[in-house]
Parts: sequence; C-alpha cells; structure tokens
Amino acid sequence: MNMINLHTPTKEHTTLSGGLSLGVLGKSLPHTLSPEIHQDLLAQQNISAEYKVYEMSEEEVTHLTDWMTDCRITGLNVTIPYKETVYHLMDVVDSHAEKIGAINTIYQKNGKFYGYNTDYIGAQSMFAKAGVSLKDQSIVILGSGGAAKALIYGFHIAGASQITVAARNQKELLNLKNRFPFITASSLQEIPSGDILVNTTPLGMFPNIGRSVVDAPVIQKFRVASDIVYNPLMTEFLHIAKQEGLQVVTGLMMLVDQAIASEEIWLNKKLNYQMGNRIHNELAKRF
Repeated sequence: MNMINLHTPTKEHTTLSGGLSLGVLGKSLPHTLSPEIHQDLLAQQNISAEYKVYEMSEEEVTHLTDWMTDCRITGLNVTIPYKETVYHLMDVVDSHAEKIGAINTIYQKNGKFYGYNTDYIGAQSMFAKAGVSLKDQSIVILGSGGAAKALIYGFHIAGASQITVAARNQKELLNLKNRFPFITASSLQEIPSGDILVNTTPLGMFPNIGRSVVDAPVIQKFRVASDIVYNPLMTEFLHIAKQEGLQVVTGLMMLVDQAIASEEIWLNKKLNYQMGNRIHNELAKRF
C-alpha cells in the first residue's frame, strides 16, 4: 500500500516510545484538539502513549486495518467524514454503534478490530455536567447530518419523552426516521416547542460566525439551548439563547468526554469524567 501522507508513522516510530500508539483519523485535521485532550488525560493516569494525527484520503482509508496492524496502532478516534466508512471495516461492532450506524472509536486487540461510538456518551455527559436532565424531556435537534445520529440515540436511551429532528434535507430526514422510528421529523419552518433545543449544523462555526440556523422566536420556545459547535464556544445561536433567558450548554465538553469514553475502551477501565474538566477549561479560553 502506498501511504503518501506525511503524518503516517513507520513501524520503528510507533514502537520507540514503548507505550500505546493512539491517534485521530480524518481527512483534513489542521485544528484538531484531540491530541491535547488525550495527552492530558493520559498524563493524569501516568500512562506512556503517543497520540498522533492521521490524515488519509478515502482510498487510503480502505486499507486502514492493514495499516493499523503494520504500524501497531492500538486505537484510533475517527472523525468526519469517515465515521460510517470505517464502520464496515470492523470485525466486531459494539451494539450501541450498531444502532447509531457510525463509529468514532477503533480498538485493535489480538488481530481483531472493534468499533465503538462514544459520541452519544459525550453528549449525555455534557448535559449531565451542566445539570440538565434528559429524562422525560422534549428535545428538538437542528440538523440531520451524521452528528444527529449519536445525539438521537443518546437522548433516547437517557429517557427523553419526545425527539424531533428539524432539517432541510428530506432524504437525510427519511434515513433518520428509518433508523430511529421513534423520532418526529420537522421542517425548520415548523419547529414545535419543547424543553431542549440542540444545534448540530455547522452554521455559526468559525469562520462563518455570526449566523444562527434559527432565530429568537423559535429559541424562545425552549428553556435550554445547546450547540455541539465549540469554535466559537458561544455561537450566535447560543448568544441569542442567552439573551432570551435560556440555560446555555456549550459543546466543548462533548468532545472532551467522548475522548474519556474512548480511553475507557482502549485502557479497559472505568474513568472519572471529572478528569476532563481541567483540559476543557484550558481549551475553552481559546474560543
């Protein structure tokens, strides 16, 4: 296999450290925070490991498992656009990831590749740390892209009473409805009132700041607003929500806590999710 990517390690490089070889996989990751988050979490546990950034083309990803074997990589986080692509490369897919239809965490053990999804855990933990219960709540998710799937699943198993997905893309909405028959589909023009409103669209993300997928009249129908975008930490959507008196839940904690859940898989142990608070607060200062 011809790996042209400069980030790709050699076998010698990955084994020199004497520790675990981990990383994040994506197509273009110039601003990823994952290495900083994981190095902080691993240092707190006194674990020797390297965590590197691996950018691959779609063709290169088809050879992912061979490459991980050759380079002795124990675990990877997977980000867009490959969460669904690598799903089909796994020997075993965790039951939660199977229901979501995407994986964000790969674990190589004894020559087999295991796929997991920890995004839904990150989402649940983000709300829990903000003191927001999901149980018996009516939740509206803005956007029907890949990120919506993990949130729908996480909210459902947390006991949400109603989950509505509001989006423009009718094909994506139909696909979500087929995967999750319990959801309600809505247009962005006919959003019902509820308890929690969550934006999963990239609208408002750097560099296109100052824009919100919905305006104040819609946001006023809720008591809690959250945005999984974390650059900027306070998106225009959240600024409007705060002005309207809603409780605001920023998205960076979801990224941190899905990382903790990934390490629980790779290290085969339970971790205290409060360990992510320091690196969260440090990174939040940038945004």
